[in-house]
Amino acid sequence: MRRSRFSTYSFAWLLSGAALTLAGAPALAQSAPDDVTEEVDSGDAIVVTARKRAETLLDVPIAVSAFNGASIQDKMAQDITDLADFTPGFQIQEAFGRDGDRPVMRGASNILFSEGKVGIFLDGAPYLGDFSSLDLANIERVEVIKGPQSAVFGRGTLSGAINVVLKRPTDEFEGRVSGTIGNFDRRELSAALSGPIIDGIGFQAGVKFFDIDGQWRNTAVPGERLGDQNTRQYTAGLFFDPTADISASVRWLHQEDDDSHFAIGLQRSSANNCFLTTRPYYCGVVQPMDSFGINTDRLVRPGLYRNADRFIGDISWDIAGSGYEASLQAGYSDLTEVNGVDQTYDDRGFYFLPQASCGRPPFFALPNQDCRKSSFEATTGIRRKTQTYEGRLTSPGDDRFRWRLGAFYSEDKQRGMTEYLELNEVGPELLDDTKRVKNTAFFGGIDFDVSSTVTIGAELRHQIDKVYSDTPSYRVGDVFDAAYLATVTRPNPNQIVGVEGTRKATFKATLPRITVNWKPQNDLSFYAQYSQGNSPGGFNKASAPDPTYDEEELINYEIGMKTSKFGFDYLNFAAFWQDYKNQVLTNTYIAGNIVDSYSVNIGRTRIRGIEIDGQLPLVGDILKLQFNYSFLDAEIREGVEAEKALQLMGRSCKTGTAVNLDLPGCREAASIAGNRPPLVSKHTGTLGVRFQHDVGNDWTFFAGSDVIYRSSYYAQVLNLAESGNSTKLNLQFGVHDDQGMRVTVYGKNVLGDETPIGILRYLDFPAPRTPTGDYARAFGITPARKAEFGITVSKSF
Repeated sequence: MRRSRFSTYSFAWLLSGAALTLAGAPALAQSAPDDVTEEVDSGDAIVVTARKRAETLLDVPIAVSAFNGASIQDKMAQDITDLADFTPGFQIQEAFGRDGDRPVMRGASNILFSEGKVGIFLDGAPYLGDFSSLDLANIERVEVIKGPQSAVFGRGTLSGAINVVLKRPTDEFEGRVSGTIGNFDRRELSAALSGPIIDGIGFQAGVKFFDIDGQWRNTAVPGERLGDQNTRQYTAGLFFDPTADISASVRWLHQEDDDSHFAIGLQRSSANNCFLTTRPYYCGVVQPMDSFGINTDRLVRPGLYRNADRFIGDISWDIAGSGYEASLQAGYSDLTEVNGVDQTYDDRGFYFLPQASCGRPPFFALPNQDCRKSSFEATTGIRRKTQTYEGRLTSPGDDRFRWRLGAFYSEDKQRGMTEYLELNEVGPELLDDTKRVKNTAFFGGIDFDVSSTVTIGAELRHQIDKVYSDTPSYRVGDVFDAAYLATVTRPNPNQIVGVEGTRKATFKATLPRITVNWKPQNDLSFYAQYSQGNSPGGFNKASAPDPTYDEEELINYEIGMKTSKFGFDYLNFAAFWQDYKNQVLTNTYIAGNIVDSYSVNIGRTRIRGIEIDGQLPLVGDILKLQFNYSFLDAEIREGVEAEKALQLMGRSCKTGTAVNLDLPGCREAASIAGNRPPLVSKHTGTLGVRFQHDVGNDWTFFAGSDVIYRSSYYAQVLNLAESGNSTKLNLQFGVHDDQGMRVTVYGKNVLGDETPIGILRYLDFPAPRTPTGDYARAFGITPARKAEFGITVSKSF
């Protein structure tokens, strides 16, 4: 078991002492009371920058769910994954712990990676990499912007964008300290302080420490837990206002994550219950796993280690006080990520080669072969560096005719790290391709007030993506030392692994959005929009069946309404229809005795849906009802899946060992038209109640509950194995005062819903081959988090 950095008892004493000290301390500046209801009552009052200019939620003619600091606290949200439960049309699957985030916005499935479908931004600057550990303790708000955002945010926003807006200091000192303890030895401590240094210069600094023990016992390694999570985050910033017309800032964000191996269990092929005479599969709701065995002791570095430094700098100039503004933003990130995974998802040791014959001539003696090591037990490391630049020129925001122009450039490079290469049963591992992307874009937009109630707008972005994939090679003796090579089969330090080569492609796109907004009353607006989104194509590994995949395109038609009438604090409604072309999902392949995944275009998908969310006072400010709901009707209209042909027709769709869809009837049998895209739930929603009442001496008692529902989703395009319906219950109660003191007792998933949060289609190598001669199908099942309880104490000043 990973040793904790500090004891629970020490943390509890520290937290209690801090709470008592802060409770009695005078406020250093005017405090922002933690009265959540006051801050979340009026949804239209929240100012957002969903179009990279300040607008209220009621005025922006697109679907946006915005969460300010008070709302995030009210939802007990610790990360963006938690906010998905309260955002209609937004789902996230975490099948691999805090690595490989797979957000699904409005039915645009995301199987292998997050980038390309839903973009993440910090103050409008691209945030590349996984976001599930991004701390929300010291932010201004989170804007979840639904529908294609390519015209504004550019690359990687085919179905939506998430903009995390960071806080800025005021001219007074402000701060916040918060601590949490809970079951599974949860310990969390965060602190933030901001204020002026001298006239015209301000600062901001923050820190967060988070640690929780794994919820599952590893039966393969006695004493070890699966699912440990540890995060350290530091933030700092300097803010400059040398004149009334000029402002600038520079920010630094450091994140360090250190997690043990995630919990995942293998539902073996022996559980398959359909197509048993051809290509067996599992049909129906997969079973929750109650035992997990992961061979972490056979990994170089088990679990996830991630270390990232991100910098954002910006400057804006209100040109001579005219209202015309010029701005420039630059971003830089340096990310190192190491991930050790037992890809058997089982306590069995999987080997491609017969163990008894491994290393023996004439067939199973390979150069630099280590028969002690399975190729399924892999640790990989990547180093990723990104730089972005954006310049904008905008006209005054109060003019009847408003415009904005800008340009954007970015370079993104990620490469494999030789430090984590290994020798295994099939010889030296290949080093991952180095991927480079250069993006250049020019964009602009106009808005015109046709009348005092009607505004039309148009936005356009032209972008050029240059994508490179460099296949590297290396000399074995340059990576592995002579003493180790002396212990393997046929040692050869001069062996060259990999064939060097470069592939490149250019993708160009012109992406529009047209909006109409009608605001007949101050508390009521209607909007309509047409927009296009794209995700540029790219390269798979050269060994994949399809070395390349094409650009995805999405066309969105949408209407919506926003209001605070009819007794609602806020009520938002949206209906949309989308045409999704060349949707990219993933499949598996075997090459050189290595199993890997690759991206593939499956065809065309039609998506229709409605979204609604709101807040309704039941008894004034004392009792309120919060709700959101989304309905998604996503249907694949064109597409083929070779595995379906094997299920229906067996060996008659094979030539030798390869699937051949050109054989009679096979292509028709492989059609997946009419199926639902994977990971897409038809119904999702949350129903919550909030209560608060004064109890005297400036103290208020509060309580809340949320029922979070997600209907079943399919694991893959075959629409056979599925998750089942999920219903979670969250509870909280506590007290707060008018000086920023708050104590919350909480429970998450208190009824212990066990619906799996991840299903991975898998090949069960040790099992007998199927009647079609293929490896048997199994399923990797990621369990839901167990019931969690704890107490949080915070003080704002």
